[in-house]
This record gives sequence, C-alpha cells and structure tokens, in this order.
Amino acid sequence: MRLKTITILLLAVLPALAQPTVVRLDLERAVMLATDSSLTADRHRSVFQEAHYAWLSWQAGRHLQVELKTIPLQFEQDMVQRYVSDDDLDEYRQQKRLLSSADLTAEQIMEKWGGSFYARTGIAYLGNYGETNQHQFATIPVSVGYKQDLLGFNPYRWSRQTEPMRLTVAEQQMNYDVERTAEEAVARFFLLAMAQEQLQMAREHLQSCDTIYAIASRRFRIASISKAELAILELQLANARNALKSAQLDHQKAVRSLAVWLGMDEGIRLELVVPSLLPSLSVSLDDAIAQASHNNPNYLSMQLRELEARRDAEQLKRKKGLNASINASMGLNQVADRFEHAFRKPLVQNQVIVSLTVPIADHGKKRNAWLAAERKAEAASLQSGETRRDTEFDVTQTVAEVNERQTLAEDVRRALHIAEDAYTAMLQRFIRGQANVNDLSLAQTHWQSARKNQMAALQDFWKSYYHLRTLTLYDYLKHMPIRHHAQRQR
Repeated sequence: MRLKTITILLLAVLPALAQPTVVRLDLERAVMLATDSSLTADRHRSVFQEAHYAWLSWQAGRHLQVELKTIPLQFEQDMVQRYVSDDDLDEYRQQKRLLSSADLTAEQIMEKWGGSFYARTGIAYLGNYGETNQHQFATIPVSVGYKQDLLGFNPYRWSRQTEPMRLTVAEQQMNYDVERTAEEAVARFFLLAMAQEQLQMAREHLQSCDTIYAIASRRFRIASISKAELAILELQLANARNALKSAQLDHQKAVRSLAVWLGMDEGIRLELVVPSLLPSLSVSLDDAIAQASHNNPNYLSMQLRELEARRDAEQLKRKKGLNASINASMGLNQVADRFEHAFRKPLVQNQVIVSLTVPIADHGKKRNAWLAAERKAEAASLQSGETRRDTEFDVTQTVAEVNERQTLAEDVRRALHIAEDAYTAMLQRFIRGQANVNDLSLAQTHWQSARKNQMAALQDFWKSYYHLRTLTLYDYLKHMPIRHHAQRQR
C-alpha cells in the first residue's frame, strides 16, 4: 500500500517537474538583469577594473618606493689573461671568483620639481680563489642623491592632470557602455513583446475564425449565406491555423534569444509584462545637454586626448634643442678584508654628473617631430569641438523624439480602443446577419493593425528614452545620475 502511494505521488509530481519554469518579466526587470548579470555588462566592468588598477598603480608610484636588489650567489670559474712582470709576458691562468651583493634603495619623486630623491645602502663580497686567495667586503653605509632633467619639462605635473581624468573617463565609459547594454535589452524585450503579441493575436484570430465559420455553417444550411462566402471563411480558418504555427515558432525563437542573452536557462518560458501606459515625462533640452556635457564620456575623453597631445608637444619642444640633466649624490663607502672592518672609518663618496646633449645635424628630425605634435594637438582640439557638436545634436534629436512619441503613443492607444470597439460591433452585426464577411474581415484587420501600431509606439518611445539615458547618463524617472557599480551585485 505504501509503495502504491509513493508511485501515485511520483506520477502526480513528475509531469509538473517536466514543465518549463515560467518567468514573468517586465521591462524594468529585463533592463536590470541585462545591466547586472549579462556577459556584455561584465565585460564593460572588467575594462573599467583595468583602468582602476592602473590608476592605483600610478597613485602608489607617487609614494616612497623601497626595493631590495640582491645577488645571493654568483660563482665564476674561467681562464683569464694575466701579465707576469718577472717574465715580461702575458699568460692564461685559471681563476675562481665568488661574488655576493645586496642593495637597499629608496626613491621618492618630487612632483613639483620633476626630479626624484634617492637613497642607497648596500654591501658586496668578492672572493678570489687560485694561487692566492683574497677576500674583500665593500660597503656603502649610506648614500643620498637627487636626479632631474634640466629641460623644464615636468612629466609628474602632467600626470597629476591626466591620470585622475583617465580614471573618470573610464568610469563614465563603463556607465555609458552598460547603458548601451540596457538599450539592447529594450530592443530584445520588445522583439519578444512583438512576437508575444503576434502569437496572442494569432490565437484570438484562430478562435474568431473558428467561431465565425461555425456560425456561417449554420447560416449556410438555412441558405442565409452563399457557398462562396462559406468557402472564403473556411480558407480564412486554414490560414489562421498556419499563421498560429508560424507565430509560435517566431515566439520560441525570440524567447530563446532574450533568455540566453540575459544568462537564463535556454528552456525557460518567458511571459512579458508590457507597459501599456507611458510615464508622464517632460524633458528639457537645456537640462539634457547639461547632463550630457557633465556625464557623457565623449566630452571628457576628448579633453583628455587634447591634454595628452599638448603634453607631447611640450615635451618634444623642450627636447628639440639642448638637452641637459643632473645627477648628484653624496655618501660613505669602505672596503676591507674582514666584514667588521668594512664599516670602520668610512670614506666620503661624492658624485656629480651633469650631462649635455647638443644636436648638431639631425636634418630637422626633432623640429619636425615637434611640429607634428603641434598639429596633432590642434587636430585634437578641433575633434573635441566636433564631438561636442555631434553629441549635442544627438541629444537634441532624442529629446524631441521622447517628447513627441509620448503624444503619438497616446493617439495610438485611443485608435486601438476605437478599432476594438468597431470590431466588436461588426462581429455582433455579423452574428445578427446584418454584415457580410468582407466587412467583418476589414474590421478585424483594422483592429490587429491598431494593436501592432500600439506595440510599435511603445517600442519607439522606450528605445528613445533609453537612448537619451545613454547619452546623458541621467535617469529622468528617478531624477538622478546613473552610476553603475564597478563590481556587479550578486
């Protein structure tokens, strides 16, 4: 009895388990899934993470850098040429050497001046083995110095401007690219919504054709309609069955496309909740342009390119003539045969190096490189103006579309109600025998066209709205800038 009960329960549960999971999805949820979980959005976040770590590396480089360089063991055994004074000749002798060294260095860049201070301490051991054995320890207890190019070009001053700007551009670009992913989600959502609506209309059309054909068959038996009219309705019924099969295939394809793109199981069933009413929205053009100039990465990225071009031009301008640099250091050193003696009575070690490079004949190489950099800076400035103009034009067009398509969607919704009422009235007239087949088919066609027009109007509005969000990186429904997390929330 117990086994029979378990069997009955399994037979009841297994069909339910075999049914695909049904997920109801509205537009907001689809956009959230796309921007949070899709592979495309994750790729954009990875690009930003690369820029973020590059900025952290630059920040770390501004602080004191301490490094230990060591050669724990270096052994050499070879034949070396030696001069023997007693015999007044050269000869080869075998020599063995053992070397070991360690140096601790610290360096701090000076952003204001463009140079760097450095300090060093180290110890080295050299042992020679052969006919005579010799051991030496060399120490540098402390040595400090300063080095800098004397061209007047300070790379650290420029990097203080470019590197924070580069990180900001990367963050804005990530937000921009993730919002483009949201745009694609809207397009895929309405592609499925259109297929879902087509499938629903195909089902309703088949049901209507079946009902009308049954009514017409009864009227044909009492000679109320002709055989030709009945044949037309039978043909419409067959076409409705074929249209339903085609709509089912298109719907399945659209479901798989959206589900896989959102990272869902391919076998899932999606039921979309399409927003039938649009939000009350009025977008100011001046406000949209202001938001775009502040948030859109096109503006700041072009400013960064222009700044980098001017930096390169200044560097080449400084290098086209006399080049000079200085490296000065002072410290202590000592050499001894025993380790403890290597630190006694250290000797002063001073060093000053001033290097000069004077171009004599380069046939205009450096000058032309500088002029090319100047032209590149001018081109970057002009391109920045073009980018601003094109972006503002795109914002202007999109704001106009958003505002106009709200009105258009409302007109289409009213037309849908009129077409639906007209079809309902015509169907009642056909049932009462007051309308013919052609009148009914025409009313049904107008109703279906109105439904398609409404879906298209909703699609056009939301695509325009999300494109405006991308351009301005501003949410006009929540009245706040759009900031996507660099690491998606799980």
